[in-house]
Amino acid sequence: MAWYEIINHSLSSIFYSYGKLITRHKRKFLLCPLLLASLLSLGVICLTFENDAIYLFTPPTSRARADLIYMEKHFPVDYDDFIPSRALTTQEKTGNLYIMSADGGNVLRGEIISDILQLNAAFQAMEVTIDNNIDRFNFSTICARFNGQCLPEFIISFLSYLNENGNNFLISYPFTVFPNGEAIFLGYSLGGVTVADDGSVVSAQAIALNYILQSGTPEQDTKALQWEEAFTRLVESWNSSSRMAISHLTSQSLSDELLAMTESVMPLMIVTFCILTSFAVTSCIMTDWVQAKPWLGVCGLISAFLAISSTVGLLSACGVAFNQVVASMPFLVIGVGIDDMFIMVASWRHTDRRLAVEERMGLAYLDAAVSITITSVTDALAFCIGAITPLPAVRIFCLYAGVAIIFDYLFQITFFGACMVYTGQREADGKHYLTCKKVLPKDEAPSTSYRIWCAGGVSTTVTAEEGKQSEQIITQFFRKFYGPFIVNPVVKMLVVVLFTGYLCVAVWGCLHIQEGLQLKDIFADDSFARKYYQDQGEYFTEFGAAVSVVLDTNQNYWEKGIQNEIEHITMDFESSRFIHGEKQHTESWVRDYLTFLSETLNTTNVDQELFVQLLRDEFLTRPEFQNYNKDINFNCEKTEIESSRFVLKSTEVVQSTDEMEFMSEMRHKADSASLSLTIFSPTFIFIEQYVIIVPNTIQALLIATGCMFIVALFLMPHPVCAVMVTVCIVTIETGVIGVMSLWNVKLDGISMINIILCIGFSVDFSSHMTYAFITSPGKTGNERAMDALHTLGTPILQGGLSTILGISVLSSSPAYVFRAFFRTMFLVMLFGLFHSLVFLPVFLSFLNTILPRKTRPTPEVGEIQIEPSRQANNAYSPIPKDNVEDTQPLKNKGEQSSVCKEQVYILYNDKRISLDSVAIKETVL
Repeated sequence: MAWYEIINHSLSSIFYSYGKLITRHKRKFLLCPLLLASLLSLGVICLTFENDAIYLFTPPTSRARADLIYMEKHFPVDYDDFIPSRALTTQEKTGNLYIMSADGGNVLRGEIISDILQLNAAFQAMEVTIDNNIDRFNFSTICARFNGQCLPEFIISFLSYLNENGNNFLISYPFTVFPNGEAIFLGYSLGGVTVADDGSVVSAQAIALNYILQSGTPEQDTKALQWEEAFTRLVESWNSSSRMAISHLTSQSLSDELLAMTESVMPLMIVTFCILTSFAVTSCIMTDWVQAKPWLGVCGLISAFLAISSTVGLLSACGVAFNQVVASMPFLVIGVGIDDMFIMVASWRHTDRRLAVEERMGLAYLDAAVSITITSVTDALAFCIGAITPLPAVRIFCLYAGVAIIFDYLFQITFFGACMVYTGQREADGKHYLTCKKVLPKDEAPSTSYRIWCAGGVSTTVTAEEGKQSEQIITQFFRKFYGPFIVNPVVKMLVVVLFTGYLCVAVWGCLHIQEGLQLKDIFADDSFARKYYQDQGEYFTEFGAAVSVVLDTNQNYWEKGIQNEIEHITMDFESSRFIHGEKQHTESWVRDYLTFLSETLNTTNVDQELFVQLLRDEFLTRPEFQNYNKDINFNCEKTEIESSRFVLKSTEVVQSTDEMEFMSEMRHKADSASLSLTIFSPTFIFIEQYVIIVPNTIQALLIATGCMFIVALFLMPHPVCAVMVTVCIVTIETGVIGVMSLWNVKLDGISMINIILCIGFSVDFSSHMTYAFITSPGKTGNERAMDALHTLGTPILQGGLSTILGISVLSSSPAYVFRAFFRTMFLVMLFGLFHSLVFLPVFLSFLNTILPRKTRPTPEVGEIQIEPSRQANNAYSPIPKDNVEDTQPLKNKGEQSSVCKEQVYILYNDKRISLDSVAIKETVL
């Protein structure tokens, strides 16, 4: 016997005995899981939410985060002398406004400027109180300052001057100069600008105001958060003018909106529960009122909810925070739980109805538990592999989902098994599923109405063949119609052509997939945060985040060669299409200082001492050059420059592919420069996800596929089965990735989760059908394919549909995150069903000659009758017909022969599995 057969036989024997054990101790197996789930669920009191979008969707160990740590150490932010272009993060404590004209026209009109100034005055006058009104403060006491003024005073001063002298003041863009010679940069403050041929501003569609707050200490952070809340309330209540359209954002908007979106999806759980309850109950109902098992459908849902509550409680108690991505986990687990429930019920239905409950449970577990063990192991393993990804959102989701799958499996084989025992005993007693009153079988019904509404169960004269058949309408469809149809030679050729076309479309889609998750896609469609990012993408597209280029080692800046090299590096960066190359946009202290030396000394050829002295004592003290104090790090004696930087203005990059190219090009230029450089931009932290998403997805796919092959190799009954399962994984994954790109789903952290899910579900679908085919008693490939479809077609279809129904409520979600989850999961289910019910039966039939035949674990029973003493239970234990002693001829129907007492067994792959010794009376029927 081969090693894979030994493993399979061992598992079958274990689960056969385990199924009988549950029957004998059904109460313990029912109550203990409930008690365990209740205790674990108490951990929910420790539930915390992680709503930091930057943390969730960016790798914590990325190069950008390492560069951020370096920048914070050498170029820390000073809120008492704050320069926006030197900010190290896009998440400063701040209140941000984009103000547009309500009619879409020029926002620089006098009446709108007047409204903006009124709104600003309201912010300035707004007082915030904390600590029971003891501490009162306003914006001026906590604002970040530049040149002694609160930001955004410079743009407010500009608007005030424009409001008073609009007819006599010519605005230039992006730099404008006041009559007193003061120049200000308007690139970040005016959006949708139309410029005349002479460079003057004709109109602007939006104005940006940024109220930046001090932060860093606990006291400052507390005040800043309180002020942001007051800021949001004021903006939402502002109704002094209908001439303005306002979008707003604070540093807490990301967290608040993520929390709100997570909470908004919770009511969908109720809808999902109702839909799946209806589906599960309907799927378990039959015209036989004794064999119908609608309550098992409900128990399957309860089992899934026990797994969800246990998982959330356990991980919450362990300190693992919940987040918006994890909010989609329950929909997944419910679908998986229902799928396992259908497999278990289908296995029960395929046992002989005349067997004792204990025997039927043993056989049902022998058949189904091995199958759901394979799928549960592979699903959990897929999530374990997904948990190694550097994206915290993906890692945390995989942790929650993996633990939930394990709990679901445990509750399925314990709690749900006990529910099956109680239902089986009711069925054995011939009781109506609703009233629990004993009823007559259909062939003994006294009337038509009784037969329609009450009758059910096994007749005392049932034959062995009738005892083995207990089919739903859909099962009969697979046996009578679909099976013969799919093995038709013409249909087989059409399936091959269809599958080839499917692969071609899938590969084409894979070549056109887009990468990356943009910030606006994290929020709900009606979120104010999403509107803010949409306005940013529409109006403020010319100037993007600043890029700092740091010379991170001590250089001989006074030497001509180093000066030329720095200028060469600067011009190399300015040559990029992502950087504004005009010299006035680059803030380079080296360039301006050399100009200063040339104008002051008529030369730049000075020694180190004079170079540093003039830089420190004259250049950096001039008002127009004071910004550069933030760009130069002297040693303690201020006699040497330890590090310095120059700052570039980037263009606004909208597409994720362009953002990735932007960061990659900047890093390549820095890495290939002759001097040691560190390149940093606040947006790099979020863009970093684009760099890792493809290689990490490919890595997860390769590792998971390899692991699935190894698991299938050990648990499936033949190595060819493992190969077919692996082929299905690859083709389903290709289809999902390819088609999701055509359905406006990008390759990002959310879809990466679903692609990992796809691996587990691919194994689920393919392993069920492959296992059913290889254990089919049919002789030809067509017979085995039809038998496999008859055996597992119904539960596979029910399982796929239940998962689709479970996630269908997310299709109308106002958030891209949940819509993307639905779309990719829908594709997984659709292609999984296609492979399981169409592709695999056809292709496995082609491989019939190389696939050995493994006998299914079905007992061999003769024609028997229920003993009078056991008719109340409508059940008995079987004995092979050949073992019955025919000690005397039977002349009359119903006359009993001698009693034989034998050791009863079932045949499984030519191996005898011993059953209980029982006394059976054979009767002539």
